[in-house]
Amino acid sequence: MTAADGITGALAIASGSADVFAFLKFHDVFTSAMTGNTALLGMALGQGHILEATRSLAALLGFAAGSVLGTVIHDASATAPVRSRLRRVIGVEALCLALVAVLWPLIAHPVYGMQLFVLIVVASAAMGMQSVAARVIDLPGITTVVFTTTLTMITMGLTRAVSHKGVSPAVKPITWRQITVMSCYLAGAIVSGGLSMIHPDFMVLAAVRIRA
Repeated sequence: MTAADGITGALAIASGSADVFAFLKFHDVFTSAMTGNTALLGMALGQGHILEATRSLAALLGFAAGSVLGTVIHDASATAPVRSRLRRVIGVEALCLALVAVLWPLIAHPVYGMQLFVLIVVASAAMGMQSVAARVIDLPGITTVVFTTTLTMITMGLTRAVSHKGVSPAVKPITWRQITVMSCYLAGAIVSGGLSMIHPDFMVLAAVRIRA
């Protein structure tokens, strides 16, 4: 396993943890799964639930803003080594997650109104920056925030290995990488879900600790 594999694995764990925390605490939104948020937005609009729609929209806009910020941070230091640029993007992402961790225990619960939207936008922006970081790492076929395509590629790779229709009958390294990173996302979700049963306030710290 390379250093890049370790980083993408850690990022995927953080994504899984952040998505579960957001879904449970931010009233049914995701911070990294924008396909899910788009579906939730459409469902809310179709049912005339405007408030629910604005939460999903806030997550989408926050993710987009984070992607823009991550791109700007990365491109602003184009002459710096890739590792240095990656460190800066992930560093700002970690600051956003830390801000959510600091604000969460200070806000009256359950959280509604402007405070909720601030948390959604900041947490989603962190995941948007993480998406940029994954692109900078640039492992072919590997992502840390969207796993529908990853699952498709895993099943294709395994099917070809079993049916011997590929170049080699063995499972390709890229398929093992995809299985690993998707498993990391699942592990992060399991940890966050478990923490929600033990001590809900610890959930928000999980993703931040992974960055440390």
